[in-house]
Amino acid sequence: MRRTHPVHAVRRSGGSGDLRQGNLAQILRFVRDHGPSSRHDIAHGCGLGISTMTDLVGELRSRGLVRELEPVRRPGAGRPTKPIALDGDTWCVLGVQLDMLEASFICTTVGGRELWREQVPLQLLHSGPERGFALFHTALCGQLRRIPEDKSLVTVHIGLPGYVGEDGGTVSWCPTLDWDGLPLKTAVYDTLYSAGWEDVTVGIDHDGHLAALQAVRAELPAPMPHVAVYVGGLREINGGVVLGGEIFRGYGGGAGDLGHVRVHPDGPACACGRRGCLESLLGPEQLLARSELVSASEATRLTTFEPFRALQMLVEAARTDHPGVLAALEQGGAALGVALDGIIGTINPQVVVLGGYLGLLRRSLQDALQEGIDARIAIGPFAATQVVSLDSVGVNRVVLGAAVAARDAVLQDPLNLTQVL
Repeated sequence: MRRTHPVHAVRRSGGSGDLRQGNLAQILRFVRDHGPSSRHDIAHGCGLGISTMTDLVGELRSRGLVRELEPVRRPGAGRPTKPIALDGDTWCVLGVQLDMLEASFICTTVGGRELWREQVPLQLLHSGPERGFALFHTALCGQLRRIPEDKSLVTVHIGLPGYVGEDGGTVSWCPTLDWDGLPLKTAVYDTLYSAGWEDVTVGIDHDGHLAALQAVRAELPAPMPHVAVYVGGLREINGGVVLGGEIFRGYGGGAGDLGHVRVHPDGPACACGRRGCLESLLGPEQLLARSELVSASEATRLTTFEPFRALQMLVEAARTDHPGVLAALEQGGAALGVALDGIIGTINPQVVVLGGYLGLLRRSLQDALQEGIDARIAIGPFAATQVVSLDSVGVNRVVLGAAVAARDAVLQDPLNLTQVL
């Protein structure tokens, strides 16, 4: 279902428009985070007057963003109430992960119902902006053709193995794809326009930020921590900081570059050009090579083209007490402990999440890691910090996180990104 309304031409701003937008977004976020809720609970949780709820909920219902459920009787209450639940089934979003060897896509409704997901092989490694984006353009057009006629696409959110600049759309650093300088957001808008989707908003984030968002919002037990740090990855260490359920990007979008926290001033050379980064001591390629499990060239090849096989080799070697791997993991665990000591002291998170291959190797890293943070967490403000691991490396947290971010964009801007049905 194509739609034409002035999403980009007209923006409500100032005065009561902004206040109404903020109130609607609060309600949507509350229902997203708490599930079906009574008007009374929503009003109380959002700090809104109960008298305003009829109008605000009515607006959201008219846009198909929430729906009323069957009446239920609250304990000790009078009349039955109709809980308000997130809907959004008319609107859909597209989450995308760009990897060096493939693009992953997931399409969901704004309410979170999955419509499809697909991995498309794409040779984007060192592809450069012109050839690389041409490949992605073709893949994206193929996905846009799959959108059902009864759905309206409102947001596309892309996870990139690199960073975008302060404008939020131009690639500033992406060494694996060599896309530096590519105006990616503008190029995606042009692709959408050429496919007949004129009023779709586009977001771009570092892939580590989106993995962090997915891990914290969808994979940790309730209640969601207010301050969380994620450290994970597949081919290399990436990470992110999540505050109040939202990505903290920092001033230039680079917050959470935890793989390049310097843990040893005289340590090994890192691909980033410095020495002693966490990546240089704990990256999967470095673990394979330093343990002499394979040659340095084979470690590079495996990590690039067969990353899951590389991780399987490390896990199996650790399980069978391979001396070189155990030594490399002990050194890497100590380096991770140094990095986490600084992160815990700087950010004071409730939870540090180890995901990706670090979650898989947690048992082998644990003793050296724990030794590195023991002194820090013995101090009062940091004593409650937990380090937890997610060992499901097969979960594509980046593309799932991209879909979360895409849905969030709609819930934060319902007046501009949807229309009355």
